[in-house]
Amino acid sequence: MKFTRFFFPLVLLFSCIAFFACEEDTTTIGSGIAAGEVEITIDTFYFTNSAYAKALAIDNFDSRTGNLLLGNIEVDGYGKLNCSFVTRFMCAPNLQIADSLLLPERVDSCKLVLGLERTSISGDSLSPQILSVFLLNKQLPSDITNTFNPEGYYNPSSPLGSSKYTVSNVSSTDSMFYNGTYVPVIVNLDKSFGEEIFEKYQTEPEIFQWPQTLAEKFLPGMFVKSTFGKGVVANIYDAYIAVFYHSKELSTTVNDGDTITELVNVAHAALPFSVAPEVISSNNISYIPSRKIEEVNAVNDGLCVITTPGGYFARLDLPMQPIIDRYREKDVHLSTVNDLYLYLPAEPVECDYDISVAENLLLIKTSEYESFFKENKIPDNLTSFTGVYDSTRKRYLFSSLRDYFIDLLKKDTITADDLDFMLVPVEITTETNSNSYYGTSTSYVTKCVPYSSRPTMTLIDTTNAMITFSFSTQLLD
Repeated sequence: MKFTRFFFPLVLLFSCIAFFACEEDTTTIGSGIAAGEVEITIDTFYFTNSAYAKALAIDNFDSRTGNLLLGNIEVDGYGKLNCSFVTRFMCAPNLQIADSLLLPERVDSCKLVLGLERTSISGDSLSPQILSVFLLNKQLPSDITNTFNPEGYYNPSSPLGSSKYTVSNVSSTDSMFYNGTYVPVIVNLDKSFGEEIFEKYQTEPEIFQWPQTLAEKFLPGMFVKSTFGKGVVANIYDAYIAVFYHSKELSTTVNDGDTITELVNVAHAALPFSVAPEVISSNNISYIPSRKIEEVNAVNDGLCVITTPGGYFARLDLPMQPIIDRYREKDVHLSTVNDLYLYLPAEPVECDYDISVAENLLLIKTSEYESFFKENKIPDNLTSFTGVYDSTRKRYLFSSLRDYFIDLLKKDTITADDLDFMLVPVEITTETNSNSYYGTSTSYVTKCVPYSSRPTMTLIDTTNAMITFSFSTQLLD
C-alpha cells in the first residue's frame, strides 16, 4: 500500500524508530518580544522495520458493555464468532403509580423485549433464528469477562421463554417495523414469572428499591443465547421486561335507549425491569480468527490485523528518541513544542461479509491497559489517546501527543515502558457543551470502552506510518 506524504504549514506527517528518515522544513518568521529570530521547524519521521506493530492475541477481555451481541457467524477471512450474554436489571422507579393494581391475579402475560439495531447487524439478515432466555440462579461475578461460562448459573432444561425471529423483520406487515432503524424481538416469558414479580412487589416492596437488592433477593439476572440458526450476529441496544395485566372498571353504554352498566377488563402494562449502564451486562464471546488473519499476523513485515470483538489488538514502540534528539540538537535559548501528530495507515480486509474497519482506536501505554478499562477511565492525552479513522485517506489520526512528548523531555532516562503502547478498537461516548454567547461548542469524551457493537477487521500498515513534529525556537541576541 502506498501512502502519500504531504505538507502544509501546521499539518505534518510522521515517524521512525531504530532507523528513521527525517525531512526538515524551517521558517524564519521574525523577532519575538526579545531581540532575536524565531524559527519554526517542521519534521517528518517515518517508521522503519524495527518499529513494526506486532499483533497481540487477546483471549480474555472486559466485555461489560451496553452493546449486547447475540448470534453466530462463520466468515471466510474473518473467522468464527459466537455470542450470547448475561445481564442484571435495573428496577423501574415508577411502579408506585398504580401499585393497587399490581396484583398477581391480574397478570395476563409477561414478555422480554429486545431492541436490535438494524445498522449493527453482521451476516445474513434473512437467516431464521431462535433465542432462549434463562433465569440465573446465583450472582454474577464482579470480574466477569468475555470468557465467562454461565454453566451452573442457570437450569438449561427450564427456559423462561424462547422466540423465533429474523433480524430483518420482513415478516412484519407494518412499515413502522421493516422501515425502522430498530428491530424489536419479543420473547414470551412464562406468565408465572410476571405473577411472581407482582407478588414480590406487594409483599416485599423494598426489593425494588435498589438493583443490588433485587439481584440478591429476587432476580440475579438472565442468560440469553441463540439456540437455533447461524450466519448473523446482532447488536442489542435495549432490553426490558414488560408485564401486561388488566383491571376491572365500570363501563356504561346506551343501546336503543337502554343504559347498560357492566364491569369490563381494561388493559395495562408495567415495565418493572430494564437493562441499564448502572448494572452488570456482559457478552460471552468466543472468537476464533481465520487462518488468513493468523498468517498475516505471524509474519512481521509491517502489517498486522486487529479485530473485534477481541481476537487481536496490536502492540508497538513509539519512536520518540530520534524526535527528542532532533528537538535538543539546536543551541537555542527558547524553544516551544507546537504539535506532534501520528498518522497510521489502515485498510479494511476483504471477506464474504461487509465487515468494516474499527471507527476509533485507543493508543494506550501497555502498562496501563488493564486499569484503564477496569477503572472506567477516559483518554488523558498523556498516556492514552484516540484516533479516528478517515475512510477517504485510509488512516487514523492521533493529534494530541504534544503533552506526552513534553513529559518525556522532563525525564532523565526514557524507559521501554515509556514507549510501549497498544492499539485497541474502542467505542467512544461524547458530550458537547455549547456557548451561545461566543457561538462555540466543545466536545468531551465521557466514556471509552472496548468496541463490541459488531465484528470489525482492520489492516494496520506501520511501514508507512508517520509522525509530524513542529517546534519553535528563538536565539536571543
